[in-house]
Amino acid sequence: MNYKLTYIFFVTFFFLIFSEAFSQRILINQNFENTGFGPDSLPPGWVKFNEDPWGGYGRDWAVRDSGTGYVGTSVNVKAKAHNSKRALTIPWSAGGSSGIANDWVITDSLRIQNGDSLIFWMLFGSQPPLQAYMDSMQVWAMLYPYPATTLLKLATLFSLDSNNVWTQFKFNLSQFSGQTIYIAFRYYMDVSVDGLWCNIDDVFVGNRAGVGVNQIGTNIPKRFFLGQNYPNPFNPTTNIRFDIARRTNVKITIFNSLGQIENIILNEIKVPGYYEVNFDGSYLSSGIYYYRIETLEFIDTKKMVLIK
Repeated sequence: MNYKLTYIFFVTFFFLIFSEAFSQRILINQNFENTGFGPDSLPPGWVKFNEDPWGGYGRDWAVRDSGTGYVGTSVNVKAKAHNSKRALTIPWSAGGSSGIANDWVITDSLRIQNGDSLIFWMLFGSQPPLQAYMDSMQVWAMLYPYPATTLLKLATLFSLDSNNVWTQFKFNLSQFSGQTIYIAFRYYMDVSVDGLWCNIDDVFVGNRAGVGVNQIGTNIPKRFFLGQNYPNPFNPTTNIRFDIARRTNVKITIFNSLGQIENIILNEIKVPGYYEVNFDGSYLSSGIYYYRIETLEFIDTKKMVLIK
């Protein structure tokens, strides 16, 4: 027996059969529970900067256990986690007596590819019976892990955006494809007027393409096919059906009305079958978009409408 050929056969077989299970691209998948760093610290590679004259223990960005109180706040203001024990948090007392909080926390470096996204959960502002102070938090893309190297502000989020409950936020990072960037969260506001606390958890950066793909039939189609998305118009999710007649790489790309790529929601090998993929357009604005399927033998494009 030729053991070298046998080895190559099994490696190839394993890749072809199980490649879909490893299609997800992950740069950050942080729930802040890692035992490699404790409370009142940050994940390895993350840094923080206090650009106001205050800060320090209990007042700045840090990973804290749910229920932990903060220095300089009332006993009712405590850190909260999303689904587990810890979260990345900061209190309004970060601004101290100066009243202005200007505190940054920055991730490790990220080499972005087309289709990558930033996804995280956040809770800020107040919850009953506390007074409804307004909170805000900025999300930035950075050239280097320092506040002076801001590249682009992705958003300023306000407590009303989340209705003071845990809310998921998504940002498409495809515009930075081919670049190495850092993601920064900036707590920047006059806390003498507003502000209470900000909690961030379950931070993901990468490409979850293929995660929402389901095979809906076991028969082998006679031809390739791309169906009309449904519902259409949609808000914010829709389903796209496609048929694959022969084993091939399948790429599905989302374009805006200018023909610019918004996301690549699938780019992997598929065996023959009937499929359906779910697309989440919550990070996009209302408008007309196009989705295109590409294989070695088949290309088709259809229009869809997002209404928010």
